[in-house]
Order: sequence, then C-alpha cells, then structure tokens
Amino acid sequence: MSVRVPGLVSGLAILAASASVVAQDLDTERFSHVTNAPYRPDFTLSTVDGGIRSVSEWDGQVLLVDFWASWCIPCRKEMPAFNRLRAEYGDQGFEVVGLGADSLDKVIEFLDEVPIDFPIVYGDLFDVMDISEAYGNTYGGLPFNAFVDRDGIIRYVQKPGEVTFEEAEEILLRLL
Repeated sequence: MSVRVPGLVSGLAILAASASVVAQDLDTERFSHVTNAPYRPDFTLSTVDGGIRSVSEWDGQVLLVDFWASWCIPCRKEMPAFNRLRAEYGDQGFEVVGLGADSLDKVIEFLDEVPIDFPIVYGDLFDVMDISEAYGNTYGGLPFNAFVDRDGIIRYVQKPGEVTFEEAEEILLRLL
C-alpha cells in the first residue's frame, strides 16, 4: 500500500528552492558564499626568515587566506586593507595569512615596498596557485582570498577583482 502526499513533495521542493535563494542572498558583490562548505586544505610553506608555517597554526580562528604575487597590482592595493582588518579585529580571533606566489627575493622586495603586519608565507607560483584552487579559486587569477571560519570551513571566496576594506569587513563580521 502506498501513500501519496502531494503537498509534502511540493513543500520539500519549495524548501529546497528557498535554501538556494538564501545561499545566493549571502553572496556580496565581491564574495561568493560557499554552499558545499569544504574543510580548508592544509598547506605548509616557507617564511622569508627561513622558517616554515602551516595553516593548522591558526585553527580556531577566523582566517582570511590571501593569495598574492609581487607583480599583481590589485594585490598590492588590497593588502593595506587587510592590515587594517587585522589591527581592528585581531583580538577577536581573526588572522590574515598571505601566500605569496613568488620567489624569495621577489617576496622580500615586495614586502619592503608594501609593509605587511600579518604572517606571510611563499612558494612556487604553480604550487601556490594549486593551493588557491583547492581553496576555491575557480577563475585561476590573483588576487584571490578565502574566508575560513573557526571550525576550518571555507565559507566565502573572492570573485574576480580587488577587495576593499568594507567588502572584507562585511564578510568578517558575519564570521566573528
């Protein structure tokens, strides 16, 4: 004996459509809300002082993972905004981690020109771009940024273009 409940089926369809609309409402002009909510991929890269750092060091914090290169003009322009975000919200469990897709000499030269207060690691262009793809960089360009929540889940990824302080702050406040 089968029981048909047409109202239930249409109700579930409406609920599913509503969830999709809600996810789209979470998007902003510069960031897309990640609906499949993947756990952040691990990485371990070199620092300019010869050390190494792993993303797991920042477990439990809200992270802005910033992928950049010395030749990327929008990267250069948005990094001061990330310094400001860190200064204003770092005591609330927020950190910015910059991943430079460059050689050591280019990273050092860049950091001499653009003072950065947040942790910077670097690696080969192809390695860093592979990591950015794993973090959701579907357009394959720079700059690219991903927001990771305290549980290590990637929640927002950047759409193409330069990020302003206000655009990044809007997403950060949702995650703090």
